[in-house]
Amino acid sequence: MTTFVWSAVLFAALLHALWNSLVKSAGDTFMASARVALWTGFVALFVALVTPAPFAASLPYAGVSAVVHVVYFLLVGRLYRNADLSVAYPLMRGLAPLAATAIAAVTLREIPDPIALFGVLGLVVGVATMGLSGLAHGRIDRATLIVALLNSGVIAIYSVIDGEGARLAGPDAAHAFAYNAWSDGLTAALYLPVILGLRGMASGRQLLREPTRNAIGGLAAFGGYAIVVWAMTQSTIGAVAALRECSVVFAAIIGVAFLGEPFRGARAGAALLILGGVIALRLA
Repeated sequence: MTTFVWSAVLFAALLHALWNSLVKSAGDTFMASARVALWTGFVALFVALVTPAPFAASLPYAGVSAVVHVVYFLLVGRLYRNADLSVAYPLMRGLAPLAATAIAAVTLREIPDPIALFGVLGLVVGVATMGLSGLAHGRIDRATLIVALLNSGVIAIYSVIDGEGARLAGPDAAHAFAYNAWSDGLTAALYLPVILGLRGMASGRQLLREPTRNAIGGLAAFGGYAIVVWAMTQSTIGAVAALRECSVVFAAIIGVAFLGEPFRGARAGAALLILGGVIALRLA
């Protein structure tokens, strides 16, 4: 993985932690995740207008990805209801890179080299340890744990779909960003009737609240994932998916600094494991 791609994915990880913290800090996490999803769709619409259309071969991937992302946003809204950001977030993200690596190996015959695989494993263990330390101290309930693990599978599935879809979208970064824009735009279009169906037509007004805050969330969500989608055209899906999970360190810092969540010794050790994985992926 080149230094530029590596650095870009780390920046994407920070953006991802940012929008998740905005959802967690809201009173109604379901509606907060819905507002971020819809604002991401607005950003995507603009990007789609200024980028070349993705190749037709990638469009089925964009469509399937949109459906999977609707499930993802629904689970995110449920996840943060009864758990700390610094616990729920790493549990949700922890197993996804390993699952994505396995899926990519089976479906795409994409096998990371030994150093990259070591980095993936280091990141997965570190991320999972950070979440499990919070579980041990009762900062997440059983139902929320199940949601977190279920969403790990969802993340792995859409990561592989989008990695391959972006590769089919065209020869350069503009086409990869366009692919993500079409997928995110379709996600928002599919998610809106789901929101109104679950919360009623009156919830439409709630979607318009705090436009500045949610515009920031939408920009962070779109930009963070668009970078990751592009990076998966430059490196293996598993390696990029794993490096992206450095976002759990940023989420832990945000949780401690701004949301009053504790940071115990086990999480510090987990952060060192994540750092080792980051270094290994840079060397791969």
